[in-house]
Amino acid sequence: MTAHLSDQDIQRDAISGARILVGDMLMWSDLDTLDVPLATREVVRAAIAAKRPRRVLLAGPRAGLLVDAVPTDVPVDLLVRALPDARTLGDRAGLHKSADLYCGGLDVFEPGHTYDLVIALGGPERLLGPDSGGLTDAQAVARLSALLDDGGRFVVDLANELGFTDLVSAVPDEALESDAGWHIGAQGFATRHLFARERAAILEGEGLRLEACFAAMPSVDEHRVLVHDAALADGSLRDQVGFHAGKAMDEHFASTPMLREPRNVVERVVEAGMLDELAPGWLVVATKGAPASTPTYPALVVAEAEAASPWSTVAVIAADASQSVAWADERTDSETSEGTVSRGLSPLAPGRSFELDLRRACATRRHAAIRSRVRQYAAWLADGKVWTTQTAEQRFFATPANTLIDGDRLRLADPSWRRTGVVSADDALVRGLRDFARRLLASGSAHPWRVTVTPDELTITLASMAGLTVTEAMIARVARTEAEVASTVAGRPEDLDELLERNLEQGQFARDLPAPDEIGFRELLTHHRVISRELREKQGQVKWLEGTLRHRDRYIRTLERVIERYEETLTYRAVEAMRAPRRIATEKAVAAAKSTAQDALPPGALSKARQLAARVLK
Repeated sequence: MTAHLSDQDIQRDAISGARILVGDMLMWSDLDTLDVPLATREVVRAAIAAKRPRRVLLAGPRAGLLVDAVPTDVPVDLLVRALPDARTLGDRAGLHKSADLYCGGLDVFEPGHTYDLVIALGGPERLLGPDSGGLTDAQAVARLSALLDDGGRFVVDLANELGFTDLVSAVPDEALESDAGWHIGAQGFATRHLFARERAAILEGEGLRLEACFAAMPSVDEHRVLVHDAALADGSLRDQVGFHAGKAMDEHFASTPMLREPRNVVERVVEAGMLDELAPGWLVVATKGAPASTPTYPALVVAEAEAASPWSTVAVIAADASQSVAWADERTDSETSEGTVSRGLSPLAPGRSFELDLRRACATRRHAAIRSRVRQYAAWLADGKVWTTQTAEQRFFATPANTLIDGDRLRLADPSWRRTGVVSADDALVRGLRDFARRLLASGSAHPWRVTVTPDELTITLASMAGLTVTEAMIARVARTEAEVASTVAGRPEDLDELLERNLEQGQFARDLPAPDEIGFRELLTHHRVISRELREKQGQVKWLEGTLRHRDRYIRTLERVIERYEETLTYRAVEAMRAPRRIATEKAVAAAKSTAQDALPPGALSKARQLAARVLK
């Protein structure tokens, strides 16, 4: 089945018509774990708009998902290694005038013609099968560039050996420990990926001229944020890059233990201007020789996760800060809505992350610094000039994570979300502070409060800094609204009760040990030191109390011995002997007097006397 015959028409899949090459994988699918590279799609569209290609090659499963970005009257060839993927992509390419499918490895791919646009995503690990001969990154680039016409354009992604994702991850990539890691140690494959300094030499060695280079995040297999290498020179764009890149990394590593919290690492890498050197991967656009025209590439592309969701969007930001926002599924309407939730196509706002600023204030352990920021946040949420009748429905989504600092004022980072029904400023403040408290405690970030504090308790503390008293009813009301929005966006309104229960539970239980999937190892060590210091203080208090108790025990035993010696004296025994007859005589006299009185008085007089005495005493 996998033999390479000279007459390839014999080796065709009966279902898709794909030509079977050496290196095909009959029972494997890469597309089961991959989404459409939405950010890369915008770069490809810019390249096609500058020069309409004569023929296009899409190499790799993720590149094949971009077939919709190629005009239907342009011939396109698709090369994948998995037969199920070839059949899936064959259906997507059905509207094209000419689409040829190849199933096998890049090492034996000989189409018999050249292309003026080659798009290859995934590297040798996705372009070769277990039966293929191994290729390094440089050899894969050489083989693909050989298929390119003079003046043609080459789009390829390259993995960075020194990407900060690998530097901060606490565990190896799980995919490499599964069957997907078959290439590790296989003959012909490189023992490492490229460094940033090696990238230019590989392109120049194949006669390719670099046209644009994008830092790809959060990983080489997921291009959700693409940053042009010239974007960081602009201060306003740098803030946006830090915010959106940090958000993408935070979402990508939501279930992976980290050595350090990725959001803070990304912010510092961007601020240091080292994103190109430490990005997880690069999307490179190069030309073979001088191109006929130079496209205008975006400075920043932000694509949201879950490409198939009707709520996801793709934002393209140009070098002049102009923006265009579109739905990920390429719908033409300007709004989507369900239930009480709606979302439009609004541009992303520039600025620095307010949540990061509040986290840094908490890390200083200075309550005055935290109080000033919480009061600023509360005043912004209560500002009637900001939340007018047109914008009041957005206030529910004004959490610190979705708030930016623009100069000396705050603004929404993503103003596209709305919820029918106006949320009061107090409820919006509780919602925002509670969301921040959950994220802060779950990540193990430094703060000045006790380690056993719960998110709800921290919410009450933070809200009190702004003069708001938070009640259980307010928390329950906010939690229910959050659960309603989450179930609506997920398309599962039947899960409302379960989501509400989980929401309330997350706020009621302390994070003595932060969530292992949301904390960096360094933050965990810091958290451990705080717990150890408090434990030592408690142990010191216990030792002091134990010493005080032992001192009191000794003092009591001393008093008991003094009493025993006093009881043994002649004086004490004489007094006790004298007290005994007197006590007996007194008891007999009292008893005789009571008996005489009862005999002398009429029946019931004594009880009436007692009642009268009780009324007088009142």
